[in-house]
Amino acid sequence: MKESLKQLWETCIWRKTANINEICEENIRMDYLHEGMMFPRGKDIDGKTLFIYRSRLYTRGSRNLDDMKRLFLYWLERLIREARDDYITFMFELTNAGVSNVDMDYTRYIITTLKNYYPYSLNYILVYDLPWILNATFHIIKKLLPAKAVDRLKNINNKSIREYIEEDSLLTPWGGSDDYVFEFIPEKKQFQLPLINNNSIVHNNNVKKVHFAILSPPESPMNETSNSNFENVEGEMLRIIPQTTIVFTKSGTELLGNVEIANIDTKAVTYKIKTTAPEKFRVRPSTGVLSPGGSVTINVVLQQGQQINTLSREKFLVMCMGLSGELSTNTHDLAELWKNTSANSASVEQHRLKCSLPASLDDGSMRNGMPPYGNAGGDMYGAGAGFSGNGGDKQFLHFQQAVTQLRDSTQRLESQVKFNQTLQWISLALFLVLSVAIVYILKVEIKNSASQFCLKH
Repeated sequence: MKESLKQLWETCIWRKTANINEICEENIRMDYLHEGMMFPRGKDIDGKTLFIYRSRLYTRGSRNLDDMKRLFLYWLERLIREARDDYITFMFELTNAGVSNVDMDYTRYIITTLKNYYPYSLNYILVYDLPWILNATFHIIKKLLPAKAVDRLKNINNKSIREYIEEDSLLTPWGGSDDYVFEFIPEKKQFQLPLINNNSIVHNNNVKKVHFAILSPPESPMNETSNSNFENVEGEMLRIIPQTTIVFTKSGTELLGNVEIANIDTKAVTYKIKTTAPEKFRVRPSTGVLSPGGSVTINVVLQQGQQINTLSREKFLVMCMGLSGELSTNTHDLAELWKNTSANSASVEQHRLKCSLPASLDDGSMRNGMPPYGNAGGDMYGAGAGFSGNGGDKQFLHFQQAVTQLRDSTQRLESQVKFNQTLQWISLALFLVLSVAIVYILKVEIKNSASQFCLKH
């Protein structure tokens, strides 16, 4: 509590000293801004705003560092307002960048500012197309981050970028179809910083009562702690069980995870389930409507043929929003409603879930790519083999490992036997040749000795 109070006080002093609330388009370097060194564009895989910093457009020492810092703060404050205090993802684009394009003082300022004064605003830090000569930069950024935030720092390239950025948001240089060219658009007036007074927000002399819960997210990706309390938070519509993680277990020949969602609001709500890997999972039901007090169990099944060594990387997003009485609840209308509603809309509530396996299935052989259930050639070992349940699965895997090791040993022995046989045949052939040579030499010697004896007598 003391550390939190200290950080809060230091943040307030910093904002006042740096005049953060006064940063706007009238008091920043507009020529720097129009160069397009940094700009927002598209969404990450979680639907969060993507903030891009193109390192190749900035040469160390070519611009005033204080003005560059103020430009960064302008964009950061603006994006947080436009995202309605939601998270953003910061992307260092290092394509065609060299040593002269990396200003470690500026990079350090960006990271420490995010860490110290905006800890609840960052979703990911992505480092794209890192040249080998700048590997040290990545390690410096990593050291600047708190331990719990290191997992949010990702070194990506054209192959892995789709794991963190939506397909529609991929720019042409990243292998996508978005040929966007930066053009500065002034901030809309409705996103200008409002006056907060006595737990109220004042807009043009109109007072709107708000709760501070909407201004500070309950869970930060930079601080991976979660609230295990199931008490209803004011404004929350859904209760999710489990709250943070889907645990997949074996059910027959499938890996299955269950999520129960319950409507704890006083009005009907509609929900939608999204995942980072739609091709891997079958989700039933993925959308629907819950009446007040209603609940439903969502079944998540890993598709047959999918490897589980990357299962822990996948995530699910449970979204919901309230329904008014005049809205239709048929499947087609619900699909249209979600299609026309942004995931970042203020009316949409979001819950994130990670994926994991129980310890009984989290075996080293499976992390190396061995299928967790079934096999390509059919089920060779059925119930009669004596393997059943989670413990049986582990026995089965150990049995397969033993069979594989035995087969490898047998193959090595067969190779050794063949080699020995070949060596024996070669030795026998050499022995025969040597024997014939010796017999021939002896015959020649005997014949010569006999001839000499005859000549003497």
